[in-house]
Amino acid sequence: MLLLIFAPLWGVLAQLQQSDRLEIPTSSSSSEQFEVFSLGERGILSVIRGNEFSNRNEQWEFVKYDTTLKALWRTSYKLDFRYIPVMAYKAEESGYWLFAEPDTDKFLFLQLNFQDGSIDTYKGNLLSGVDVQHFKVIGSKALVSGYYRSRPIVIVHSFFDHTTRVLPGLFEKNTELNNVDINEIDGYINVITYAYRKKNCVFEIKTYNYDGKLLKRTSLSDPRYSFISGQIVPLNPDDSYLIGNYSVGCTQYSQGLFVTHISDDTPEEPQFIEFSELQNFFNYMKPKRRARVLEKIGKRKSLGKENRFRYRLLVHQLIQTEKEIVLVAEVYYPNQRSTSPIISGGMSRPYVARALEGYRYTHAIVCGFDRSGKLMWDNTITIKDLTSFDLQEMVQVTPVDDYFVLAYPQEGEIHTEVISRNKVVVETEKFKINPKSEKEKVLNNEDGYLSPWYGQYFLAYGMQRIGTSSVVQGREVFYVNKLTYKTDDIGKMEAKEEASRPGHQP
Repeated sequence: MLLLIFAPLWGVLAQLQQSDRLEIPTSSSSSEQFEVFSLGERGILSVIRGNEFSNRNEQWEFVKYDTTLKALWRTSYKLDFRYIPVMAYKAEESGYWLFAEPDTDKFLFLQLNFQDGSIDTYKGNLLSGVDVQHFKVIGSKALVSGYYRSRPIVIVHSFFDHTTRVLPGLFEKNTELNNVDINEIDGYINVITYAYRKKNCVFEIKTYNYDGKLLKRTSLSDPRYSFISGQIVPLNPDDSYLIGNYSVGCTQYSQGLFVTHISDDTPEEPQFIEFSELQNFFNYMKPKRRARVLEKIGKRKSLGKENRFRYRLLVHQLIQTEKEIVLVAEVYYPNQRSTSPIISGGMSRPYVARALEGYRYTHAIVCGFDRSGKLMWDNTITIKDLTSFDLQEMVQVTPVDDYFVLAYPQEGEIHTEVISRNKVVVETEKFKINPKSEKEKVLNNEDGYLSPWYGQYFLAYGMQRIGTSSVVQGREVFYVNKLTYKTDDIGKMEAKEEASRPGHQP
């Protein structure tokens, strides 16, 4: 396999480079779906689901590649046609897939060892008619959570003795599941819920041990605000921070961010950070509109009136470093109806096709907190005309040296911006995803995705039709591109700018 390096051609500061590329031809004899999962410095895993027209069973092919996109092993599994895929989960050493037999209580778990590609399967009887929202694995137990008869439920299934139990204290009406968080180091399971009680919204964390025993219950409630989402940052077994977003009243429209310290099961007074308190939140607007909005906000504050925002936020998993905690969230709104794509954007997403609306993204915020939970800086990346079939993370944020590279895919191009905390050091740039052969060109792009890989490397993947000329039909391929962002020249340019400032002492 020839691996070509394509140097970018867009401006002096362009630093995104395409090094390796993998092209997998699509099959004309089956209906296929394609997935890519990052394994960090151990490589990537590709999954192709093919349903041959002559066979009722679905063929699943798993292939592991190293960081140069060279195949290390491949294995396949024939899925009984009676089962449908529900969700997948990636652990440190293995990947897990959950399958269900519709209208029954029969479930199938598939475990794939990332080291050698060996497969183990486990069958279990859970509950019939569960609308699965989350699927995770801790130790040798699967956590399947969702709604049963419109009430939240978390089911724990042991792979070894095939026992199944339901976590206590969750099956309540007017309650929504927010997240199921696992702490593998301490063996804790945190179930986060959002409940409507007596015209008030209560955000609650129930903590269970590995055996499913309820250890403690932490409730957050405020007379003015409602907590929409929260992520736990553990400090030790008894202390943690909770960081998320909040609203005014019991709505899903975000008003800002919050941080609170929790000691054992007692939360301290939360710190509420309204969007207007962020320095760069409204930078996605054109200058004149931004000035009008800020002026209106200032007038309302001077009159003692509360600002009301109607932003929907998709909050990412927190990025944690030794010195800081970084929150990334995309602002979106529902768009036109769409059909399900044939390429999936990662694990922990439902496989079952739902009649969802499409979503349009406007901008993403990046906020840095120190290890004591204090907001230190914020920044914003503008997203132009980006839509997605499903609500999923589109903007990827990767720490590279002392910078953060913000990037998202759109119509065969990667849009990037580089920030140094609250300062933009490289404005938005666009880079094309090129074919492997210089003799070919991209004729059509479909379902492009981007995800962080390891270090300064990204993965760009999707489907393209490529050929030598636009007058021919060309061939359709699933592609995976290894991208890297070089920040060396940024530092040199910053040093040059600093040296050229008046009064600078060499």
